[in-house]
Amino acid sequence: MEIKKINELSDNITNLIAAGEVVERPMNVVKELVENSIDAASTSIKIDLTDCGLVGICVLDNGEGINQSQLELAVKRHATSKILNEDDLFKIASLGFRGEALASICSVSEFRITSNDGNTNYYIQYKAGKKINEGIANLPRGTQVEVKNLFFNTPARYKHLGNEYQELNAISDYVYKVAISNPNISIQLSNNGKLLFKSSGNNDLLEVISEAYGVKTASKMIEFKNKNNFYTISGYSTNNEIFKSNRNALVVIVNGRVIRNLNILYAITDAYQTILPVGKYPVTILNIKCDYDLIDVNVHPSKLEIRFTDEASLKYLITQTIKKALHEQELLKFQKAESRFTEVEMSNDEDFEVSSSLNEVDEKESEDDWTLQFDETKVTFIEPVIKEEKQIEQVQVNFALDEKNNQRTFFQNLNYIGQYHQTYLLLEDDSILYLIDQHAAMERCMYEKISKILNNPDNNCYDLLIPITLEYTKAEIESIFKAKEEINKLGIIFDDFGDNTIIVRTIPAWIPKDLQIEFLSDIFNHITNKYIVNKAIMYESLAKSLSCKKSIKAYMQISKEEVLELLKNLDLCEMPYTCPHGRPTLIKFTNYEIEKLFKRVNN
Repeated sequence: MEIKKINELSDNITNLIAAGEVVERPMNVVKELVENSIDAASTSIKIDLTDCGLVGICVLDNGEGINQSQLELAVKRHATSKILNEDDLFKIASLGFRGEALASICSVSEFRITSNDGNTNYYIQYKAGKKINEGIANLPRGTQVEVKNLFFNTPARYKHLGNEYQELNAISDYVYKVAISNPNISIQLSNNGKLLFKSSGNNDLLEVISEAYGVKTASKMIEFKNKNNFYTISGYSTNNEIFKSNRNALVVIVNGRVIRNLNILYAITDAYQTILPVGKYPVTILNIKCDYDLIDVNVHPSKLEIRFTDEASLKYLITQTIKKALHEQELLKFQKAESRFTEVEMSNDEDFEVSSSLNEVDEKESEDDWTLQFDETKVTFIEPVIKEEKQIEQVQVNFALDEKNNQRTFFQNLNYIGQYHQTYLLLEDDSILYLIDQHAAMERCMYEKISKILNNPDNNCYDLLIPITLEYTKAEIESIFKAKEEINKLGIIFDDFGDNTIIVRTIPAWIPKDLQIEFLSDIFNHITNKYIVNKAIMYESLAKSLSCKKSIKAYMQISKEEVLELLKNLDLCEMPYTCPHGRPTLIKFTNYEIEKLFKRVNN
């Protein structure tokens, strides 16, 4: 038997292997080059693509530049100015540090790097990692890297690239995010000479958000900030009027680095449970600041993944902070809303759809560490400027509070007009007409009531005159009895009745008398479902299911007394503006909007 010889791989092969980890598509090239430009203290970065990066990529910055004596070394593997020793790996402040990016890109392309550090002005040209030319250049202070014919020497990898639209979309998405993470840097993106994006670099985060995701999106942003012992978070997130069909507009930035971490994304979307429809996601810009030794960015060559010290406390901080910011806002479905941007900007607005898993819910910690303060007593909404210079109508929605107990009285102060289509309640207040979806509104009230009972059960229960029997499979019976102690805490007392049957003798008083079997079946079914991973998820799902059953349905007559009771209960809700599934409970029409429909005023 022939003994196989162990060979040391050549630099060319190792560079190609490394390139497979660092450079998967043109977006990775743009990312690595832009990060180098940011590390070089650039204030202006220009990205020029040829055929969406498939033919050419050029990144030009006005940073510190590289001296001629070090220009060739910069393209070698594991050559970097970012770290000096192993201790530096545990406190990385720069975006780049591995010294692999330029060598990897150079090995799979036609590559030219030109740099002016104020003392030397030089270029070196490579093809498939081999130097083919060099000389004096004529470049302003900074660095320019040109990459052409990416993957020309690795056709299998080139074959697996997406079409031009997919590659341009990936690059654009990254550029939006890096511009948002660096609002103090002017970043420009063009393709085949056409300008696609440009940030001003004036350090106005909301302005960059509007340039990236549209003025309408930026105008619906809610600011949030908070901190705990390890982390400080801040940012903006949209209300329930703006949402996407994917998580691609969830931007997570850690110490200036755009990262990808599913647990952090889940923490954001957990805050929107019952506020947005299922499968819809907000636009969120989340900035996380912390000591560098609390994170590990040396996880993957792409440097997108990151590990956190005490990630659970960070997730809890994020979810509760965004949730509190949302709950302090008025989340009505308004036809028009206040904007800090002009009508000209509004007319150019484009709502970019740029990419999904069940939200995970952790056992939550104490909610004591709160410093956020909001003023919800008055929110002003201003109609956009009208072309014929007609006077702007200003609409105020006054959220009156009962001074004695700080209780919302907004819904109770509305004047009930009547019921439309036995589904929608018509109410008015000054010059505003409100439509309330009676089922959605009652469902929200019941959801919050049942959620509180499930999470803080009381002892108010009673014995059944005629016990209820329910049949299950042996496996389901076993699951139910494993959770018997938890079910007993809800006030449901049951025993084994033999022949795959359980008998329920005591139930809590909050279960409606006409829905006893239905409610009990739902509770036990949630216990036996295999996808239920913890108590929090079970209670959340159960509360949604039970609240729908208990609520008045559409096409049902409702008395004025019942309407007034419903309005009172809405004022008691923490989040009265959406049902548990994220649909709005009410919408409004101003007098001006109605007059436009009747042509009493000109558009």
